[in-house]
Amino acid sequence: MAINLEGFIRRKSRIKLGGKEWIFTELSLSDFARFRAKMTKERKANLTERRKQLIEEAKGIGDIDPLKLLEHLDKPITDEEMDAEMESVEGVGFLIYLSLKYTYPEVTEEDALKMVNIDKIEEIVEAMIGGLSNDKKKLKAVARKN
Repeated sequence: MAINLEGFIRRKSRIKLGGKEWIFTELSLSDFARFRAKMTKERKANLTERRKQLIEEAKGIGDIDPLKLLEHLDKPITDEEMDAEMESVEGVGFLIYLSLKYTYPEVTEEDALKMVNIDKIEEIVEAMIGGLSNDKKKLKAVARKN
């Protein structure tokens, strides 16, 4: 039986970007699951080509078992890989996109990347992450790096 989440209200923050006020919605675990699913899908799309490359490289070397090399490709995404992706410009952009979609369903991933300036990332991350302190710290590091 599904729980009725009708009364559940996520924290929303208003942030001014480019002369317009935007509403950023706090991300939930389902949003982070969507982020991981996107990473998995992208990895699978790249795997076919990478498999071919590994097999050819193994043949060229001669004494390497291609199946052993392929085992490394079939592993699930690790938390470390997810953290690294969340700290990338594209990763932060996708999380911003997910946050904005709640209020602005017409926003695209490309829109999200175009509208955010480096000087606003820390404020936006705070609005999106809320109480997830470890992830918040990691994403804030992006703002300092860039």
